[in-house]
Amino acid sequence: MDAKQIQLAEMIDNWVNDIARSRVSDEQIDGRILESAVNYMIPFRQLLDSCSSLEMQVLINKYDGLYRFANLLERLAEAIQDGAIDVPQNVPLPAEWSQPPKKKKENPRKKNPKHPPRDKKQQQIRRDISFLPTYTEIIIGELAQTEEQYDLFNQARNKPHALDDSIIDRAVKAYEEQLTFIPLHEKQFNWWLSENLTDAQQYQVRDLKNKLPILQEKTERLLALLAELRKGTINRILEMDDEELGRKVLSGEIPPPF
Repeated sequence: MDAKQIQLAEMIDNWVNDIARSRVSDEQIDGRILESAVNYMIPFRQLLDSCSSLEMQVLINKYDGLYRFANLLERLAEAIQDGAIDVPQNVPLPAEWSQPPKKKKENPRKKNPKHPPRDKKQQQIRRDISFLPTYTEIIIGELAQTEEQYDLFNQARNKPHALDDSIIDRAVKAYEEQLTFIPLHEKQFNWWLSENLTDAQQYQVRDLKNKLPILQEKTERLLALLAELRKGTINRILEMDDEELGRKVLSGEIPPPF
């Protein structure tokens, strides 16, 4: 994903988190989000249109506020489609919500148990088996991306001074977060394996579960490389005086900057 996508995600995340910090109930927070949501629908649509499903999943996993906003919109769309919310005919709706809602005889306003609010502890959500293609894309994508990033950073092993702390720190944060999601993925796969799946689904879920130790090993390997590179970034060199720098260059501890 590019800088523009991250900027959009962070903008939405900061807005929602500012509201969520108020000392009110979850229902009041959601109400305040909806009150000002019109100002963020265009950035959110730009994010959806420019991100692949894998990129969007990574951003939602990373940014609590973005997750809450997307989750709230999903619940709102479902409520409109089900007829739980009565929308006047002259109110414009997103194209994907344009199907006429089905009216119900009773219209109790209930909290959707399928979409509990996400807290700072990364509350686990039990996904339906329909999410299997998304998880497949996530795990395969993370395996490929982690290997690619290892190869890229490994090229700087003999010249870590070409990197600075900010580059290393961003990568460390991203892959430490990736590591924390591996046990959550495993829990989801175990849930699915306890269900009545088809043979093909069973095979695919087991295959993904077997890939998790590989993903963990690759992620830990990359984090170890990043920790090694951080010892020789340009920031470490700038912290040295001329005498120390010259001595380390002459001893071969630090390669010459060319």
